[in-house]
Amino acid sequence: MKLKRYAQLHINRWRGEARVDGIRLPLAPNIISAHMEWTLAKGRYEWGEARMGARMVRPGDTVLELGSGLGFVSSYLRRNTTAGKIVCIEANPDLVPYIEAVHALNSIGNALVLNGVAQIAPRIAHMPFYCRRDFWESSLDAATGEYERMCDVPCLELDTLLKVHRPEVLIMDIEGGELSLLEIEHLPHVRAIVLEVHTNAYGQEGLRRLLTSAERLGFRLDPQGSMREVHTLVRQPSNLA
Repeated sequence: MKLKRYAQLHINRWRGEARVDGIRLPLAPNIISAHMEWTLAKGRYEWGEARMGARMVRPGDTVLELGSGLGFVSSYLRRNTTAGKIVCIEANPDLVPYIEAVHALNSIGNALVLNGVAQIAPRIAHMPFYCRRDFWESSLDAATGEYERMCDVPCLELDTLLKVHRPEVLIMDIEGGELSLLEIEHLPHVRAIVLEVHTNAYGQEGLRRLLTSAERLGFRLDPQGSMREVHTLVRQPSNLA
């Protein structure tokens, strides 16, 4: 298996891009670290989020993705579902042009990419964000490890994003930020949430708190919608807004 992965790594380097589930991802040296190259060579990047997300999307649904990474999930959803608009929110400013390039390379249309951090009110205008070599380790927390640089990123009010875009499906991979966002008072329009949980950031007690918040908002865990750290929450019909 490792020999096959090494071979794929060299094929990717020869053509200058990885291909995961038919999605082309350029090996931009300022974005793709050696660690990420190895992950992409395996061919299972964001396996859970992409598939669990596609499972929830109905024809014409608007998808709001918080933490868009390389733009893979949004590209996968466009290719494999009949979603309507896809709104991608990414805190790392270095990733925004990369996501746009991935969308262009894969002919992904009707997708909006915004730089910012989703917050619930009250909020401030900007927050410090700490960029690290392995982009998935970048976060709002300076204490989680050595970082390459700090930059200020815009705060985007979640209530406003929900009001403007009216998403039916919400996807979150935001390195622990999901815990505070689900403390929002209401989550209108959203029928399903697909999120990666980060118990390394908030522990089992935080996970219980997250699920309690989801239940208050009218959501329950879908037992068939889990894949390792990725879980699906579905709104109970009587709580549809």
